Amino acid sequence: MLLLCGCELGTDRVYMEMYTAMNVNSEAIEISIDERIRAMKDAVKRKRDYKVLVPTAEEIEQITKDFNAFVYDIDEHLNNKNLKAINDDEIKGNIIAHRRKIINAIKKLSEVRHLRIKDDAIQELIELHIFPNGTLPPINGKPFDDYSFESQSITCNKAILAKQKNDALMIARITVNYLAGQIGDTWDGFHIGVVISAPKTSFIIKGETFETQIFLSFPSQVRQHNHIIKVNDIELPVKDGIATYTTTPTTYGEHIYDVEITLTNPHSGKQATWYRPFSFEVGERCY
Repeated sequence: MLLLCGCELGTDRVYMEMYTAMNVNSEAIEISIDERIRAMKDAVKRKRDYKVLVPTAEEIEQITKDFNAFVYDIDEHLNNKNLKAINDDEIKGNIIAHRRKIINAIKKLSEVRHLRIKDDAIQELIELHIFPNGTLPPINGKPFDDYSFESQSITCNKAILAKQKNDALMIARITVNYLAGQIGDTWDGFHIGVVISAPKTSFIIKGETFETQIFLSFPSQVRQHNHIIKVNDIELPVKDGIATYTTTPTTYGEHIYDVEITLTNPHSGKQATWYRPFSFEVGERCY
């Protein structure tokens, strides 16, 4: 069982289990971003008007790689027990800078007239995934501004920084998927839709509520059609193609939820269904 900085156990094993799990998840997200960009490159061969989206997606990928290289460098210092590498201002500054650079990259696209990327759509993306509710998500259950990396142990820092790397990749994937969806509005391949779960955080403290938005990653145009979204076989209310799933677990460890989305193909009138499992972790608060 994986606990988020499990202070009651207080063991390095718990921290390192989280660290390992986060790195495995990050590798999977990195692969999915790369695959999505390759698909975009193939699509713009047929839709040349959308080719500007590809370099923006690549820029977002590189911005995230640069941030993760920063995290990797700190991780190497921590492996050598070099605590001087931990600096609250530097780490928090890089977390904020990564998100702002992605915002600047996508905002430039709203100036391209033939694209369907509007300022309000970008703002929605920012408010949902980049700066939720106009701020940064808490770190390990504490407000972003109040959390101190400098006061944590080496193993706890390794785990929490691994999660920051994972969060950065999630933002990049969601943003790249959004850009790919703009091309997808004109694709004939209806089957390319991907089920996305975009949680506020992948880790919560026991007693807190897990919340995520569920939707298909491709086009806003498709979202206008009727969706049936189920989690663990329970149908959820849907608005504009998006459903919100919440749950308050009472046990620690990994929690898996199965998502099923069904909608009608606007081109053929046939129904299509997508299935995908997701998970999140529940742990203790680390002080």
